[in-house]
Amino acid sequence: MNLQRMILRFSLLLAALGCMVTTNARRIAAETNWEKAQAARQEVLAQPRRIFFNDDTHELDRQDANTPEGFLKRRLKPLIGTGVDVISWSVLGGLFDAPVYDSQIQPVYGDAHPHPPPYYPGMTKNVRALIDSGHCPLQLVIDFAHTEGMEVFASVRMNDCHDSFLTDGITTWKRDHPEFWVDSEGIPRDRVEHPLGLYWTAQDFTHQQVRDRKFEIIEEVCQRYDIDGIDLNFMRHPVFFGHTMQGLPVSAAELDIMTRLIRRIRRLTDARGLERDRPILIAAIVPDSFQLCKNVGLDLETWIEEDLVDIVIPGLGYAPFSLPVDEFVGLAHRHGVKVYPCINRKAPQQVPEELVAEGFRGITANWYAAGADGIFFWNLGTPFVEKIGNDLIETRNRYYAALPDLRSLRTLQGKDKLFCLDDSLLSYYQHVSSQPPLPVKLPPGESKRVTLFVADDLQAAARDGSLKNATMIIQISGMTETGKLSLSLNNQNLIEYQTVDVSDDSLRVSCHLNASQVKQGNNVVQVTLQESGVSPNETVQLNQVRLLVRYGP
Repeated sequence: MNLQRMILRFSLLLAALGCMVTTNARRIAAETNWEKAQAARQEVLAQPRRIFFNDDTHELDRQDANTPEGFLKRRLKPLIGTGVDVISWSVLGGLFDAPVYDSQIQPVYGDAHPHPPPYYPGMTKNVRALIDSGHCPLQLVIDFAHTEGMEVFASVRMNDCHDSFLTDGITTWKRDHPEFWVDSEGIPRDRVEHPLGLYWTAQDFTHQQVRDRKFEIIEEVCQRYDIDGIDLNFMRHPVFFGHTMQGLPVSAAELDIMTRLIRRIRRLTDARGLERDRPILIAAIVPDSFQLCKNVGLDLETWIEEDLVDIVIPGLGYAPFSLPVDEFVGLAHRHGVKVYPCINRKAPQQVPEELVAEGFRGITANWYAAGADGIFFWNLGTPFVEKIGNDLIETRNRYYAALPDLRSLRTLQGKDKLFCLDDSLLSYYQHVSSQPPLPVKLPPGESKRVTLFVADDLQAAARDGSLKNATMIIQISGMTETGKLSLSLNNQNLIEYQTVDVSDDSLRVSCHLNASQVKQGNNVVQVTLQESGVSPNETVQLNQVRLLVRYGP
């Protein structure tokens, strides 16, 4: 009996040792694979890529987009020679959370809806026509981009809510599972009436089914297509839990839910990368600061520290001149992660249409000065989505014109720029965006100061003769007389105004500056309204501050 017990114990000991050996072997293999995947990602990440171009797939709605040529010719083919390195293509369509590629796991755009969405009337038939003719739209983009030396990132909108206000946008699956929506009780279902009214159709990521449905799209794209990376767009739209709808930060448990999802995606991309001997990079489009990220459930600091993302894309461009790029760069670069701030063609609001190229150059110069590795363009194609003929060509050329200049501070040198202060925010992005410094109310007898960052060294440009002129433009509402106003830049009074425009109870002044008046870096603009400038019942406020810099040959 004792001998049998000894044999049994010895057998159990051997089994335990065997399990330990197997477990250790698996652990060592996993660590080895992780290190191999990490090394491969770092090697690819080190390759130069400066400009990402996000395509929201609206071109699939064009009448002739049922052919490869019709689909590619207006937005993507004109990118050749512009300096764009990466096409970020929305695999779930521009608006309605349904695949616009040949998905085998979820119904494609149009089929996914009870009725074809009327907002994109041509997309339903064109997606189906391309797929049926053997031309998957995603594969067309990949083939085009790789032929032209560009990369393709599959862009995944993590919680798009356009279906909250566009007719028939809610997919059948989403409609059939309202239990997976965030709790929006007490929130008006109107994006005008309430800052969070846009998000009543947001899906709640506490539900495993919601996470699985998003993950399976990422998994399919990684397994079936030769993509170079994925970008997880958490800014379309930035509500993932009910706490956000109540104006509260999410819980620690909810933060962990999202981090576990990112870990799952990283395991997928690393495994697939090792399998095909070429890594799949992960980019994340996130709110304007680490704290704003955390408020809505995105523990970006942990993602960076755990090597779960390769590229951080802060903001969606709604307060670009206020974006704290250096905050992201400081942590990301210590961990080998790249930073690509986002430019939105719609912002800042005060950049006029005729100066859009100068505005792109100004904000990009500021970002490079802060340590950014490149830039991410959002909505750059939307200004010409409804245009045709020469109107389309002229508009597209105006918006694409600055692209070749935006690759570095060197390529930006000596190019006209517009430096601005951000003014207003769309209400439904206030909870994830930097707070703009404008507008500022001007009480009589008080001085108000705002800080304008200028990346260019105007004094050096003046010395070498390349500076043509620099013009400060300030707009103030609620008054029409310059005599009641005092302006200064870096403690130097601006007395002579070359241009004064008065319209609609507002004052716009322009003043040519000497290079010596403008610092490279922060510049303090001070505005003072005289004590007797206006009556106490009137509201005067500073709305715009711009610096337009022109260079000569």
